[in-house]
Amino acid sequence: MLSRRNFITLAGRGGLSFAFANKTVAGVIQSFDTALLEATITIDFTNPEGTIDRAIYGQFIEHLGRAINGGIFEEGSPLSNKKGVRLDVLDKIKQLHPTVMRYPGGTFTKIYHWMDGIGPLNERRARPNLIWGGLDTNRFGTDEAITYSRTIGADPYFSVNMGTGTAEEAGNWVEYCNGIQDTYYANLRRKNGHMAPHKVKYWGLGNEEAAGPDIGRLQKVEDYVKEAWFYTKAMKLQDKSIKLILCGADDKAWNDHVLKEMGDVCDYISLHCYVGADKAKPASLFPHVEKLEKSILEIKQSIQANTVVKVTDFKKWYRFPPRPNPVKIAIDELGIWETGTGAYDLEDLYNWNHALGTATFFNIMQRQASVVGMATWAQTVNVLAPIMTSKSASVCQTIYYPMQFYREHAGNISLKCDVKTSDMQIPGSEGAKTLDVSATLNEADGTFTLFVVNRHPESAVKTRLGNIDSKKYNTVKAYELNAASILAINTLEQPHKNVVVKNEKRLSGIVSEYIFPAHSITALVYGKV
Repeated sequence: MLSRRNFITLAGRGGLSFAFANKTVAGVIQSFDTALLEATITIDFTNPEGTIDRAIYGQFIEHLGRAINGGIFEEGSPLSNKKGVRLDVLDKIKQLHPTVMRYPGGTFTKIYHWMDGIGPLNERRARPNLIWGGLDTNRFGTDEAITYSRTIGADPYFSVNMGTGTAEEAGNWVEYCNGIQDTYYANLRRKNGHMAPHKVKYWGLGNEEAAGPDIGRLQKVEDYVKEAWFYTKAMKLQDKSIKLILCGADDKAWNDHVLKEMGDVCDYISLHCYVGADKAKPASLFPHVEKLEKSILEIKQSIQANTVVKVTDFKKWYRFPPRPNPVKIAIDELGIWETGTGAYDLEDLYNWNHALGTATFFNIMQRQASVVGMATWAQTVNVLAPIMTSKSASVCQTIYYPMQFYREHAGNISLKCDVKTSDMQIPGSEGAKTLDVSATLNEADGTFTLFVVNRHPESAVKTRLGNIDSKKYNTVKAYELNAASILAINTLEQPHKNVVVKNEKRLSGIVSEYIFPAHSITALVYGKV
């Protein structure tokens, strides 16, 4: 978890009326200014960007504040089952359809000893949380995290301790989770009630090891690489099939070095991105969000310069194979960080403007599908989260809905688009464009989907849609997310009131032009003839 944040105070807005027919969720009819902006979007069907990996739709939980204890897990709560799992939260996370769940951190990884969190609950060690403060009871640990991940349909992703831990400890963790032989740690898992191996596929080699202020010890890249190689051997010799995530940094020299030295054995390099808006300028969120794409392209260049697409010269004496596929980026901490309440002021309330930023993040990852192979949103409950809880209720924040939206409507192939749209010309927007766009193709049924985020707080955008073959695509459904204003928020005080309006309509004829309402998130789904 990065120690970085921005601040925001939102201003008001005005507008004109616009509404879809066939609302799927009751809500307020939006209003927008009468002036229309104009844009053109041309889709390239001949030169796809790449395959969209479903692993980009992941989530992240850490032993920080109320993310786990008091979030997904609250023993003794009337809302929890007998194992302490908050059922109201579980239901909301299931509906989010996450594909990956990263655990136990984050920076917390640097002090986490996995053996503390297994076995009978009354025998587990409680330890002081030397990263975030307070006490960790370890009553939610490895087996609970795996069970939770499987329950929500996600692959668990564990980060190993390279701060106060050892390579042997990390290797033993892999054996405990994935071992199939008659060995000590595999048998310990069986003794704890899990006869079949957990088959944990994703393993992170530390977390933000370049960071100086915390309890980490590998701030020099040479030290990190030396240790990471040792960890790689200890872990891969337990299970040759696991996927390893290198620890990246906001430092090109660091990334170049780790990729050059370890690119033959690691499947991903991590990238962390937290953004916020400048005070009193909501539109300033979008230039910050767009920095993600610049970071992706920089690391893409480092990957291309320092690794080979296919490893062919790998010593057999390692006794495990090299990575089978090209190195990709794992954006395993991605989120919007403002000033909130709770531990470290991390319990943020998100408005509809933040939802537009969230949708932009997903457009960026879809546009860069050739190199982005995973993403886990930081985090899931209470801490910089799409879901908030109290002792008696839980609520989905505005950012929850675009996450759900993209996971529902995106195809598996990323298509390139040529977009001509005006600058927002809103205070703080710094040249950010009004429309942000991505497009996907679904190979299974031949449909393609155009995702358009109109980030302007006041103006709708009349948009010409080019290069769409009317002989191939003749039906279109429009799905829209919106709210009455960019200020709109969902609150725990009114947990059953949802400010997010879902609209759906079927369009007839050749759809070569469309008006995207102000502050809207739209998916135009074109059906094949």
